[in-house]
Amino acid sequence: MEKTSIATLKKGARGIITEIKQSEVSQRLIEMGLTPGTSFQIRSISPFGDPIAIRLNDFAVSLRLIDALNIIVMPKS
Repeated sequence: MEKTSIATLKKGARGIITEIKQSEVSQRLIEMGLTPGTSFQIRSISPFGDPIAIRLNDFAVSLRLIDALNIIVMPKS
């Protein structure tokens, strides 16, 4: 599978974070545990796609769509 942003995945999808693109909140995302090599699962997506709830390292994180577009992942099949 090809790398994509976390925003393109469907509910239940799993993957590994490969990169956090530079943005206003990239440092904050890294501090929250969204670091390259971290496994995650999409837990829920609101009806309009914002926010997206993911599970990683035994806790849940909600991401705004604009921030999720800057998180590059390798989906697991």
